[in-house]
Amino acid sequence: MKKIILFKFLSTLFSIVIIILTLEIYVRHALDDGFMLDLEMMKYAKGFKEISKNKDIGIEHKKNVSGKIMRTDVFLNSDGFRNKYDVNSQKKKILMLGDSMTFGFGAQQTFSSYLEKKLSEDYQVINAGIGNTNTKMQISNFFENFSKYNYDVLVLNFFINDFEDVKIREISFLQKNFYSYTFVKSKIINILVKFGFLSNWEKFYHKTFQNTNLINETFSLIKKLKQYCEKNNIDFIINNIPELKDLKNYKFTKENNLIKSFAKNNGIYFFNSMNDLKNFDEKSLWVSEEDRHANNKAHKIISNFLYNKILSLI
Repeated sequence: MKKIILFKFLSTLFSIVIIILTLEIYVRHALDDGFMLDLEMMKYAKGFKEISKNKDIGIEHKKNVSGKIMRTDVFLNSDGFRNKYDVNSQKKKILMLGDSMTFGFGAQQTFSSYLEKKLSEDYQVINAGIGNTNTKMQISNFFENFSKYNYDVLVLNFFINDFEDVKIREISFLQKNFYSYTFVKSKIINILVKFGFLSNWEKFYHKTFQNTNLINETFSLIKKLKQYCEKNNIDFIINNIPELKDLKNYKFTKENNLIKSFAKNNGIYFFNSMNDLKNFDEKSLWVSEEDRHANNKAHKIISNFLYNKILSLI
C-alpha cells in the first residue's frame, strides 16, 4: 500500500515537473518574441536594476551593463546612465531625471539622445531615467549619486504614476529563472483586472494622487532640489509627460494641474509635452499595442518640444 501511494506521489510530481518544463520551453522559444511587455520588464529588472542600499532611493541601475529590451539595444555606463560616454567632460550638461518614460523603455532613441543631436556639440544630455521609480526616489538618487557633476539644466520629467508608493522587493527565484512564471502571473492579473478584482490603469493612476503624505514628501524634495539648482546656477524645469492613451480625451487634467500649480507657486519652469503629443494619433506613439511607453516617434516629438523650450533658457 505504501509503495502504491509513493508511486502515485512520484508520478504526480514527475508529471507536474514535466508540465512546468514544457511550459517554460514553450514560453521561452515559442512565445517570447522580444515584445511581450511583462517578460521584457522582467528582463530589465533582472539585468539592469538592483536594490539600493539607500531605502530612499529604492532602485538603482547597474553599472556598465548592456543588453536588449523590447528588441532595442541598451547600454548603461559607469554611472548607470543610458549614455555611452564619460560625463567627466567640460561640455555643458543637461540632466534628465525620470522613470521608464525618460529611460526610454522599448525605444532605440530617447528624447535625451534626440535632444543632444539637435543641440550644439558643446552640450551633453544625460539620461538618468530609471524604470519603476517615483519622483521621490529619483531626487534622492540625484543627491546621493548624481550631484557630483556640474549641470547647466536639470529637467525633472514627471509621469502620471510618479506619486506611486513603490514597494521594493527582491526578485524571487521563480521570477529570476522561470519565464513561464511571469507569463502565467501576467495572464492572471489581466483576468483579475478585466473582472474588476484589481484596479485598471485609469483607477490606478487616480489612486496614486490620493496618497497625500507621499505627495507632500515629494513636493518638499522638489523644493529642496530647486534650492540646490538656484545655489548652483542651474536652470530647473519640470516637464510633464502624459499617459499616451486617450490623449484626445485626457483623463488626468486635474492631476496635471496639481503639478502645474505647485510649479507656478514655487517659481519653477513647467513644460507640458502633451501640448505637442496630442496632435498625433496616439497608437502611432506607442512601442506596441500592449506597451504604451513612448516609441522613437514620441521621443522625437518630446525632444523637439524640449529643444524649443530649453533654447530660451540656455
